[in-house]
Amino acid sequence: MRDLDVPLMHFAGRMEGTGRVSLSTLHSARGRKFDAVIMYGVNASDIPGARDKQTPTSLREARRLFYVGVTRPKKHLSLVFQEHHHSPWVPELYQRSQQD
Repeated sequence: MRDLDVPLMHFAGRMEGTGRVSLSTLHSARGRKFDAVIMYGVNASDIPGARDKQTPTSLREARRLFYVGVTRPKKHLSLVFQEHHHSPWVPELYQRSQQD
C-alpha cells in the first residue's frame, strides 16, 4: 500500500483553517459539530460489538451512538471499515441518504 497516504486536510476537503484534528469518542461527540468526521472501525464485529448484541436495549444504544457519530459533520462524513465487513447500519444509512 505505497503512495496511498493522503494528507488529512486534503482528505477532509479543507485546505484553510487551523489544521487541527480532534479525536473524540462517540459518547463525547454528542452535541458537538465538526466540518469533517472520519469514523474508523465501522466493522460488523465492532459496531455493534458482542456486548451490544446481548440485549435489545444495548443494541438500541449502540445504534443510537452510531447515529450520534454520523450526524456530527457539517460537510463531510467518511466511514472506514474492512471490505465487505461493514456495520449493518452502513447500508441503512446509505438508503436513508438516497431518500433525502
